[in-house]
Amino acid sequence: MIKMRAPEGLTGFSHQGYAIAVDADGAVHVDPRHRLDLEAHGFTPWDAPGPATASVAVSLGPLDQDRARLVTLFTETVAAMPDEDVARMIAEADQRRRLEQEDAERIDPAKVTAADIDVMKRHELFAFLRKRGIRVVPPVDNDTLRARARDALAPAA
Repeated sequence: MIKMRAPEGLTGFSHQGYAIAVDADGAVHVDPRHRLDLEAHGFTPWDAPGPATASVAVSLGPLDQDRARLVTLFTETVAAMPDEDVARMIAEADQRRRLEQEDAERIDPAKVTAADIDVMKRHELFAFLRKRGIRVVPPVDNDTLRARARDALAPAA
């Protein structure tokens, strides 16, 4: 659990269906994986020197303790990075994603085999299904994408 400061005047609240009490000093004790959600609603880390800066709320879903800790570490690292480093990393990630998508668009659906489907990346599965005229809308897991892709290989009955 992590300790956070509730917004001024808040005496209690619920998050994802669970009631959480606010101590007399404004402290709340919450699961670390909910930190970003709470910061988006005005909660601040207990040891923060001043008001929290704007945060991005991310729905992480159920995470085990190790993943929650990793998310917290990355969040703290990114928050401390200079703006130019963040901008550079975003540009690099966008470039990688664009290149991956361009590669996926080169897939010839007539040449795809079941073995190919087993090793395809997520963006390649989406591209293959789109080229086969099969609409898939997230959220969808990779196993479902692979099953839909294998079904697309089967001859029409």
